[in-house]
Amino acid sequence: MTDTAHQISLRHNHQADEESTLESSNSNNNESNKDKQQQHQHQQQHHHHDNDDQHGTKWLTTEFIIYYVIIIIGYLICINKILNSSRDYNDGLKNSAGIVPGWFIGRKQDLSDSQYRTWRGNFPLLSIGLSIFIALSTIIRKYGGSSINNINSRLLYYIIASLLFLLFVHGSSTIIIVAIALSNFGISRFFARSSLLPLVTWAFNGFILWTSYIYSGYQFSSLAILGSYGPLLDSYHGSLAWETYFKMSMLRFISYNMDYYWMMMKRPVVDTKDKDDYFVLQETHLAHEHQYDITHYLAYIFYIPLYIAGPIITFNAFVGQVYAPQRTYTLAQLVKMSINIVLIFFAVEIGLHYSYYYSFDRSDVWMSLGGDEIALMGYMVLNFMYLKFLIIWRVFRLFALYDGINTPENMNRCVNNNYTFTGFWRSWHASFNKWTLRYLYIPLGGNRTRHITVWIIFFFIGLWHDLWWSWVAWALLNCVFFTAEIGVMTYFYSPKRLPLRRTWYWRYVVAVAGTFNIYLLMIANLAILHGFANSILFIKLCFFGEGGLRTFIFSYVWLFSGISLMIEQREHESRAKAN
Repeated sequence: MTDTAHQISLRHNHQADEESTLESSNSNNNESNKDKQQQHQHQQQHHHHDNDDQHGTKWLTTEFIIYYVIIIIGYLICINKILNSSRDYNDGLKNSAGIVPGWFIGRKQDLSDSQYRTWRGNFPLLSIGLSIFIALSTIIRKYGGSSINNINSRLLYYIIASLLFLLFVHGSSTIIIVAIALSNFGISRFFARSSLLPLVTWAFNGFILWTSYIYSGYQFSSLAILGSYGPLLDSYHGSLAWETYFKMSMLRFISYNMDYYWMMMKRPVVDTKDKDDYFVLQETHLAHEHQYDITHYLAYIFYIPLYIAGPIITFNAFVGQVYAPQRTYTLAQLVKMSINIVLIFFAVEIGLHYSYYYSFDRSDVWMSLGGDEIALMGYMVLNFMYLKFLIIWRVFRLFALYDGINTPENMNRCVNNNYTFTGFWRSWHASFNKWTLRYLYIPLGGNRTRHITVWIIFFFIGLWHDLWWSWVAWALLNCVFFTAEIGVMTYFYSPKRLPLRRTWYWRYVVAVAGTFNIYLLMIANLAILHGFANSILFIKLCFFGEGGLRTFIFSYVWLFSGISLMIEQREHESRAKAN
């Protein structure tokens, strides 16, 4: 999902590091030195807390102790409401779709989310398969002979294993997937030195993406030339619909074609000084043209650990790590990360035996709840979505790491630790953020055209997820709120407002505005589930129905307390980075 038009207003957040460097560096050919100096000054002046060093830490002050008390009381109230709301459904007195017998102390469990339910059911078999895949890859890497032979052996192994995997999960549809992959590769060669390559690549992949939605992945029986073989091929389509997972393949197709195009056009490499290893790999052209051949291409496109859900990795970064496996994480660290994700998984599993709010949201049950419970439902649904994707993405990333392939961490900050659209989208599905920045935001003009680009990117991401009106609602709401945020931050973080930002009460202004922004974030992202009409109903029942005013006051004070802690945490991070 996650997720997504991510990194749009990087200049408006004090933590924009490698992305803002990338953006300013790529603008080098189009902007004057004066413009770049103004951008750099603009970035510095968008630091949220200009007077960080004028104040000591506030963690143990009376003010913050009050915040701690408010937050703890708030969570206790939420837990009580969660337990009360689930009681009748657990006891069988009421029913809601997706609440089924569970495995924990005789309680029922909310498995109404089909994505989580499918992943949960298939993961035991998938984990065994991935473990075997990684074990064989490790053996080849250690005992595969000389360096070049080792690389060739691994690439061949990746391709053969991937094709067997595709046949297992997609059946006869593997023919379609491979045909699309070869067509995309052909486009990269036919338009290799033409400025049309980016346009043709996007048009081709966009056409496949949306027609595969419309025609449910295409049918062999529609091809008269196949005769009786058409229905036969359609009868064995595998366990996973290929069109559902093409959206991930599409990002890799575009990454390959663009990385190859920029290498052929000898696009200048951005400054990679003081950047992390992944950024350096992503931005550096591969040393030899043969590294862009079809074997490297197919190994990248169908790499099993990242095929289903990512995280997304660029072609340059993937191939770079085939030749020089990642050394960022030691085996001990990977084992520790594995234990951590297992614990998170069991925590979510147990939590779903007590919280049934996702089921309430997917049915009409929520419409009969009070304003306070509807608001809590929205909060819990977003937290569940965060944890669900965190588990899925981190598990697949871990398998890739064991194989020496490092990808961006998709969830690099807790969903409850963001109060701006900029910060939220930087921290949610971060690998997609980086992909969007590299292949959409910068090519479309970067910071110079951001007020237009934000709309293009959000609507692309919405339609990339699915051709549903709910995703159009999600895109529209995010565009409107994000654009408003950019305007507000441009105004308040201009040089003229520096005296205001140095006042003692500035942090409270930020907290008040940030609290309001959290409501907008919730409404925008719940639109995925609610669409246009039910988003309006959600707001109405939350804050304008019975108990609405009480719900608003309580939630505002609670969120304000939390944001005050977030602001102090940002200041702590800023001081630590400066030191």
